[in-house]
Parts: sequence; C-alpha cells; structure tokens
Amino acid sequence: MNGISSTASRSSLQSLPDAPQPQPTGAASPQPASSPSTPGNSQTLTRMARDARPPLAGQQQAAAANAKGAAIGASQLNIDDKGHVQHERVLLKTAAGRETISPKIERGEMPEVNGLIVHQTQSSSVNSTLNSYAQDGANGAHFLIDKDGTIYQTASLKRKTNHVGPLRSRCAQEKSCSPEETKLNEKHNPTKENQRESKKPAGERFPSNSDSIGIELVGMAYKAKSHQETRNPDGSFNFLITTTTDGKTLKYENLSADVASQMRKEIKESKNGDDYSVFEQVTNQQNESLQWLTQQLRREYSIPESEVFAHPTVSRKTGSEALTARWR
Repeated sequence: MNGISSTASRSSLQSLPDAPQPQPTGAASPQPASSPSTPGNSQTLTRMARDARPPLAGQQQAAAANAKGAAIGASQLNIDDKGHVQHERVLLKTAAGRETISPKIERGEMPEVNGLIVHQTQSSSVNSTLNSYAQDGANGAHFLIDKDGTIYQTASLKRKTNHVGPLRSRCAQEKSCSPEETKLNEKHNPTKENQRESKKPAGERFPSNSDSIGIELVGMAYKAKSHQETRNPDGSFNFLITTTTDGKTLKYENLSADVASQMRKEIKESKNGDDYSVFEQVTNQQNESLQWLTQQLRREYSIPESEVFAHPTVSRKTGSEALTARWR
C-alpha cells in the first residue's frame, strides 16, 4: 500500500534496543596467548594487535552517545553537524535507496527548539509524501513515520520548515487571556491573531515554524458518509465510518471517551461540510515509534511535555488530524 518493501532487515529495526551497548572489538572470541617459542606466534600477535584497534571515530561517537543515553536517560539521537540523526531507528534512506532528507522543504536556520508538532500527511505512503516534498516551494516536517513504524528524517534539525501555519491564540484555549486580548480574539481575524501570537515569547504562544520540530504520520483523510459505533466493556469505543470514496471504510478501535466525543464532532462536520475530511486512525506501530521519538527529542532539547501538540491545537486544521496519535 505504501510502496515501501517490508524486508526482514527493516522489520528487525523495530525490535532493536534503544541503546545497544558497545562491545570491544574481538572480545567475543578471545584468543589464548602464545608463548614466544610457539610456532606461528607472530601471526597470533599480529591478529591480536589488529583486533585491539579502536573503532572508527564515528562508530565510537555513536556508541558513546547510545551508552550515555541508556545510562542517564539522555537523548540517544547523536545529531551530527548537518542536523541529521545518527541512530539505527531513524533512517535517511528508504529500503529502495531513496534519500529522505528533502532540501526543498528546508528554510532558514533554527537556532532553538521549543516544541514538537504532530501531523498526519493526508497521503497514502512514504513515497507519495517524499514526492510532494521534492516540489519547488514544498512544505513539510522534519520526520516522517510510516504505518509500520519506520522513522525517516526528512529535514535537518538545524533548519526551519513550514509545517505549522498561522498560530491560534494560546491564551484563548487556556482561558487566560486579558480582557483586551479576549475582545481582539472575538473579532475572529486569523491573520491578526497570528501576528499577535508571533510576537509573544515561547511558552506564552504555541510553538511555531521558527522554533518547532514537525513529525508527520503517514495517513489519509476521507469525507464521512455514515458511521456505526460500539462500546467495549472497558468503556472505550470502536467506530466504523463509511466514506464517500468508493465505499472506503475507516475503522477505529479502543478510543477513549474524550477522543470518541471529538470523533463524533468530526464525523458530523465531515458529513455536513463541503470540504472536511476525517483522518484514519494512527497505527499502533506509528504510536510506539512516535512515543520513542518524542521522548528522545524532548531529552535532546529539554522540551517539557506541555510543549508537544497535535497540529489542530496550534493552528486551524482539520480536527481529526493526529487525534489518535499517542506520544505520552
């Protein structure tokens, strides 16, 4: 479906430990020392000297970073000078050999990172997303997570990308606006609202294009036609939505009461709206990888959990986008 072959080597990446412990070269098969009078001693000594050589600098750096991350809970991402992650769980090429870093979505330098924004692509595969990222003037995010949980980096972490859009008022959502700003927000002028928010310091506004990392989850959106729902013994809900696209159905399982309530609103809006779609459920594999990646990025940039958001929270987007994403 997604155009990416699921090879055994890629599948095995998901089961690798977060921080493999470095092993001294040759330690797995120690060789007994020969006495000076033993025939073949020179070859043995040569082999021992070769096996004792230190690893390459890059391997040593990555191993040290991973060991440090496992020991003290620090980030294991090992970001290089280009802003590219050097970790076995984050790929820079697809299985077909296509490079995933997409220079056309990169903008100016990003001197600081204050938050993370979670998106869904509204595309069916990694390849279709990368194709859109290859267009002149394309917008996109820094990471892309396939439905099988494979994580790709698509932009340098030292560069901004346009992935957020105009900011919504944070104080309005948190019910903390001054009376004056409340009146301004009530005028419902998104352009001016974004201008006001952009002047505020981080923390008082939502993370923006200038100081946030974007994470995309592969997932399509469809216009809803009808739906059925059932309730599970544990109080969670299942939804089955029939769409207007050739009878395409969307299945959602084990939604919490809060998410189910929001989903009902999204379905109603999609049924009644001319151009309003419902995103498919994020897969369990995507959520597992999202949790790992957000944890590592939060450690790397000292980002509090309160500064990780789904896209519709910070900008005016379809409400079901990343609604079923789980990063906590």
